[in-house]
Amino acid sequence: DWLEATQSDTLQELLADRLKQANRHISRVQQICNAMDVNPVGEKCHGMEGLIKEGREYIDQSAEGPVRDAGLIADAQRIERYGIAGYGCARTYAHQLGYDEAAGALQNNVDESKEMDERMTKLAEQLINLEAMEAEPV
Repeated sequence: DWLEATQSDTLQELLADRLKQANRHISRVQQICNAMDVNPVGEKCHGMEGLIKEGREYIDQSAEGPVRDAGLIADAQRIERYGIAGYGCARTYAHQLGYDEAAGALQNNVDESKEMDERMTKLAEQLINLEAMEAEPV
């Protein structure tokens, strides 16, 4: 689990916030599907599955500490940005098809994901990467 693999309490809090955000995103998508009377079950996203797998492999292959934390932020940001792309495409399709309410809900997911990505960048630049640089010789 990513939360257990982090050393930084601040990163743990951020990742916990990200999990709460993911639950909100899932809820919005479920509400959209319910309103449109469609089954939200589809094919597995192999791209996202691969990103998550890479993060787990990184945890298994790295030592606990600030260097691992820096890598986890990088992995989490790749996942976040993949989600931004997916929600952004779905939002555009919904808007073009006249499903403006669904497009608005999907835009909320995009906005929240972008904000989370910015929080991750700020944490990396202002704390985690600096700690990692001090911990490992360059």
